[in-house]
Amino acid sequence: MDRGVRGNMAGDPVARAENVWRRSYPLWDAYFAMVLAGTVAATAADEVPPGRRTAAIGLLLLLGAAYVAIGRKALRSPDVPRPGCKVYAAALICMFVPATLLAPVTATALAALAPQVYMMYGPGRGFALLLVLLSGPVGRGLAESGASTAMTVVIVAAGIACSVLLVVFIGRMGRQNHERMRLIEELDRTRGELAEVSREAGVLAERERLARDIHDTIAQGFTSITMLLQAAEAELGPNRHLELALRSARENLAETRGLVAALAPPALDGSSLVEALRRMARDFDLPADLAVEGEPRPLDAVEIVLLRVTQEALTNVRKHAGASKVRVSLDYGDPVRLTVADDGRGFAPDGVERGFGLRGMRSRVEQAGGTFTVTVTGGTAVEAVIPCSA
Repeated sequence: MDRGVRGNMAGDPVARAENVWRRSYPLWDAYFAMVLAGTVAATAADEVPPGRRTAAIGLLLLLGAAYVAIGRKALRSPDVPRPGCKVYAAALICMFVPATLLAPVTATALAALAPQVYMMYGPGRGFALLLVLLSGPVGRGLAESGASTAMTVVIVAAGIACSVLLVVFIGRMGRQNHERMRLIEELDRTRGELAEVSREAGVLAERERLARDIHDTIAQGFTSITMLLQAAEAELGPNRHLELALRSARENLAETRGLVAALAPPALDGSSLVEALRRMARDFDLPADLAVEGEPRPLDAVEIVLLRVTQEALTNVRKHAGASKVRVSLDYGDPVRLTVADDGRGFAPDGVERGFGLRGMRSRVEQAGGTFTVTVTGGTAVEAVIPCSA
């Protein structure tokens, strides 16, 4: 894809979805001005009494002023009904109809007025208004010029038929334009969703890479250090320094494994959320109970949020709580409720919200449309409540 096309696709969605028909309004203004100028020139050269000619030209100029003052704004307005459209319709009737009665050649202006009428008033009302502008003045003008009644009827009928064709043409163009706008807006929404999915996929891929690297380097290193210290202790006998080094290595190995678990992709692996939580509780370093209330059901993306909150909460318990047991509760109500509670030493009240893990959990839950709370009373309990419709 060339640079110009990429730049256009990467532009502002509002600009890309802008109504092409509205961008053509300056051309309609220019078209109206040219037709009006041509009509004034034709009227000035028409062989009608000077007084009638001057009055007809004056009415045409007033009609042009009415378009500039009222018609242009009404034509561009997306509101329904358009502001000023009734006033402009009255101006058309009061200025154009007398002008055609004074000088029939002024009917030439219908070439510019007909598209305006249909664009502004729609097919039904526009056709009715055009009949008012067309049938009487043009018929009388033809009759006064000496044409037969049959010829007058034929010419008026031909004008009405052309008007109907114009209705069909402009209506079809309008429908195609609205459909195009809808498709472009839908495309922009899809592009935004795909960009978000791509970004999340990139984040997950990077987290997985970090988890794999940490597991293959730091975690394996701590495992080797633990084995070497155990071998040294077995060979040299009990030693306080070896015991401290071994305990430190084991603690750091546990924290590293917790970090790997937190960075790794969600552990659903095609299983249900309850099974994943049960597996997580079974593999946890401390005794962990899982309690499930309600009838388990698929929760789509909410399952990933709840699983991540549980992972992060258990990691915090391992690192900071000094707890002896943990309880994970999942309530499949409406909304769904997840609670992870421990019997550890808790947090200082002013430091509960400072940890990065807590901020991350809160952010995940709130992005899913839920609420996240932390309670510190004889231990710590984190609770995520997410509506079922999220």
